[in-house]
Amino acid sequence: MGVMQARGGLAGRVERLGELLGKLCPCPKEWLTEGTKGSTAGGQESIECVECQDYRKLVMSWRKAMKWTDGLDHALTVMLAAIASTKAVGDQLWVKVIGPAACGKSTLCEAISTNKRYVLAKSTIRGFHSGYKTDGAGEEDNSLVALLFGKTLVTKDGDTLLQSPNLSQILSEARDLYDSTSRTHYRNTMSKDYEGVRMTWLLCGTSSLRSIDQSELGERFLDCVIMEGIDDDLEDEILWRVANRAEKNVGIETDGKLETQYEPELSKAMSLTGGYVDYLRENASQELGLIEMDREAKIQCMRLGKFVSHMRARPSQHQEETAERELGARLVSQLIRLAKCTAFVLNKRTIDTSVMDRVRRVALDTSRGQTLNIVHTLAKEKSEGRTSASLGLKLNRAENKVRTMLRFLRKINAVEQYTPKNNRVRWRLTKRMAKLYGEVIDYV
Repeated sequence: MGVMQARGGLAGRVERLGELLGKLCPCPKEWLTEGTKGSTAGGQESIECVECQDYRKLVMSWRKAMKWTDGLDHALTVMLAAIASTKAVGDQLWVKVIGPAACGKSTLCEAISTNKRYVLAKSTIRGFHSGYKTDGAGEEDNSLVALLFGKTLVTKDGDTLLQSPNLSQILSEARDLYDSTSRTHYRNTMSKDYEGVRMTWLLCGTSSLRSIDQSELGERFLDCVIMEGIDDDLEDEILWRVANRAEKNVGIETDGKLETQYEPELSKAMSLTGGYVDYLRENASQELGLIEMDREAKIQCMRLGKFVSHMRARPSQHQEETAERELGARLVSQLIRLAKCTAFVLNKRTIDTSVMDRVRRVALDTSRGQTLNIVHTLAKEKSEGRTSASLGLKLNRAENKVRTMLRFLRKINAVEQYTPKNNRVRWRLTKRMAKLYGEVIDYV
């Protein structure tokens, strides 16, 4: 009895606590890794993210998994740069990844989406807000916005957006969210104000995405083109690899786990990509501030932003009173952000030529369209210019449509009319636009 009383006192409790603590041991590392393993709605495990901090190591794994092209490398770099920029203050980095069907867009999207901690993948979108009200208090937030704080939204088949009956509403809500604040109100008295929403959006699809032209309202996306066109030799090489892989895979069965849905090399590349996303997001606040950007790189971003603002300008579809283009401020901010985040992705500490080449490529991808085609053609003619009829023949477009674009470009001071001795009116670039064109297109 005396022994029991002794152990029941303060000294006894301390002794038993020591015995209990002696039985503790560190928990397995995988228990502490948030987002590396998860489950889908069907209970299926997701692909595990494998630690990766070296972009070259990541690319080498992709080279073993599939035919790795310059376009895929370009796209992966830009997508990772957008993810790395998610929490940084300033204009957000939203990207449309464009390429023909079966060029690898979906594979890259699925690889990035293995990271559930920082990426939210949605195949379809009905809107960013929800006015749904549950029975009772109705305090549950059913909006997509609530899931996007600090994350990257990945839409691997953006072409489905074009078929959405509420496309205009989706784009309107997206423009509102771009400024980190969104407010909405519904007739069922439900309303929600969101502030400080930091998110990025990777919208992937074919060239049909270019029909989402919101330049008049202030386009928020930069464009990244994976493939210029389908090269015969490249296609034959890709098809041969696909044929061999398909023949080998016929005899292999999946055990129901997600990683066994892919070839081992591809599964490994996807795992490393998810791990690299972890590395980028966890170190962005520290590393991005250490990357140096010299004056020349900033000036080049200014030129690129100004050039893109001219090239994606279009005649208004809502009024004919004035002709205007967007101010290049947002574009310059996005391009500088892209430059620093691209350097971070490539494990560089300075914005060198290789980084600026990638930024310039994105700027030119974003500039594509009928405006750039006209400017390209007139730039080759220099001061001689062309008539609207010959320009239409060169571009394979109706002359009346070419005239409409030329009149608009004249109002934004990109082109001008002049009449040579033969009295036939011709069009040419203004001196200011010709100078800007040379600084961007001929820049080395």
